[in-house]
Amino acid sequence: MGLAAKKTEVAAEVAAKVEVSGLKYFEIEPEQSQFYTVAGDVPHRCNMEISHCYSPNRHLPEIPKHELIQFFSRLGKRTEIRLTGGEPTLRSDLPELIRAINEYGHRATLMTNGLKLSDKAYAQSLFDAGLKFVCISVNGADDDEVYRKTDGIPCAEKKMKALKNCAEVGFFLNLNCIIVKGVNEHVPMRLHRILKDLKANAVLRFRNIGKLGRFMEQDNYSFDQMIDLVTSAFGIDRQMAAESHKVNGYEEEHNVLFPVDPKRKFS
Repeated sequence: MGLAAKKTEVAAEVAAKVEVSGLKYFEIEPEQSQFYTVAGDVPHRCNMEISHCYSPNRHLPEIPKHELIQFFSRLGKRTEIRLTGGEPTLRSDLPELIRAINEYGHRATLMTNGLKLSDKAYAQSLFDAGLKFVCISVNGADDDEVYRKTDGIPCAEKKMKALKNCAEVGFFLNLNCIIVKGVNEHVPMRLHRILKDLKANAVLRFRNIGKLGRFMEQDNYSFDQMIDLVTSAFGIDRQMAAESHKVNGYEEEHNVLFPVDPKRKFS
């Protein structure tokens, strides 16, 4: 969506976590991969103990750098490689991994809690290594009371510094927010305003509580309720948002992606 702020593109995505059964585990060689995106927990270590963590397995060993780079080199088609964890910025060799991903013709994306990106020099080093897309969890926007409940620590100042640094460095931002009933329903509008002020290129992603790994035990918003909440916060036509099921070119049942500026249309 195009906001009033110059050079600002923002869209909102609303997704609902649903129960999935009957999943089957399988292996393929990297050369045979037809996946658009491959995600890797490059460390299992983390510098936070948040209330919502899909992969809270901190005891698993770290994959050595040379094995990861060898994997990148073997992928048979251009792939988005999502560096996640744990917290990937805890790896001292993260810039080297990003460079290798780009050298082999792939695209690196980073999923992070954003705390280390509050250091602008560090954010710049990742950009200089070739990273252009960053996904940051911002369950509380600039509200420390929310972070105390969802992330365990007051970290709003660092999160806001990280967003400012990323916008100034030139990253495209994906901001993830888990909506918790009775805790952070005010956050969507705060994030909208913050991004508008920063003139950032971004997608806002809102989800309900995914009951996987470690999560808060409380009532969840339904998909329809999530759409109501977000469109009301942004003043967006609900029907337009609810019918925007095409995400990354695919029709999805429990996911919508729509421009916050109704004048902008997605193909």
